[in-house]
Formats: sequence, structure tokens, C-alpha cells
Amino acid sequence: MRAAGIKDPANRRDFLAGRIALRGFTAGILGVRPGELTAAYSCPDCGTGPELDHGRPGYRLHGAPAGLILSLSRSRGWALLAAGGAREPEATVGIDLEHSSGVGFPGFDDVALTPAERQLLAAVPPDQATLWRTAAWARKEALLKAHGTGLRVNPASVDAFAEPTEGVVLVELDRVALGLPAGFVAALAVAG
Repeated sequence: MRAAGIKDPANRRDFLAGRIALRGFTAGILGVRPGELTAAYSCPDCGTGPELDHGRPGYRLHGAPAGLILSLSRSRGWALLAAGGAREPEATVGIDLEHSSGVGFPGFDDVALTPAERQLLAAVPPDQATLWRTAAWARKEALLKAHGTGLRVNPASVDAFAEPTEGVVLVELDRVALGLPAGFVAALAVAG
């Protein structure tokens, strides 16, 4: 189990709480008990099944796919969940929640931003630069989750502020409406 490999107790607790919340969220949408769901995570490299503990979250209900596309993001004790109907096989969703404390390390711009984003950042007032970086990262993660690649794609190759490609919707979510404290940014991407 992936949680067993997380050494920091707070991170392990947050990881487990996110997984429990996702199961309860999914069960609530489907109108079933959480225990009726079997985890069926999906990874482009490893496949799909109950033995996987990574990749796109998903569940099976009574042996069949549960019929939802799901996304989960956690940051500093908070979690966001997203779901959509799986009627369209190409439809995907990606949600990301980030706190500004995660983008303040030296070299972030080099590993995370495209040249065009670095140009945009140069025009941002210094007191807003950290929040701008956080928004860029949240948008990138949401897009990468929606496309099913995650960070197997170099984030510095993904332009978070370019016009979305056809069939992709990318929005920043309202932090206040979500009840999130200052310093958080959330983004949602829907593709297909």
C-alpha cells in the first residue's frame, strides 16, 4: 500500500484522508455505500486494477466500471475532488490544489515555466509573483491530470496560460467560494 511508504505522519494522514474522501465522494454520487466500491486506479504504463495504488483514480462497482471520471488533489491538509460522467470515453477531468509555499524554491522558474511564462512573470508585480507562480503550477497540474500524463511530461513544456486546445476547458476556481485560506490556488481542466 502506497500510504505505508509515506514516512511523514502528517503527509500519510493527508494521503489517507484524501483517499477516504474520494471513496465517500464517489459513493455519494453513485448512491451506494463506500464499501461497495473497489479501487481501480489507472496508469498508462502499468494498466488498471485494484493492485495499483497510483495513477488516475477510479472505482469498480459490483465488478463493472463505476461510470465516473475522477480527480483528486491534496495540499497542506486540504483536498479537492472532481468527478464527471464517463459516457464519452475520451472525457477526462483534472483538478489541482496548490499552496504558494510550494513554489518558492530556487530554480522553480527553470524547471516549471515555459519561456513564454517567464516573460509573463516578468510583467507581474513582485508582491504578486508567488501567487502567479502558484496559479501557473495549479493550471499545469490540472491539464496534465486531465490529459492522463501527470508529471511524466516535463511541466516546463506545458504553457498554462495559452489558449486551450479544442475540447479542453481550463479554469481557475474561486478560492473564497471553496472556503480555502489565503495562499491557495485551485484549477480545473476538462478534456474531451
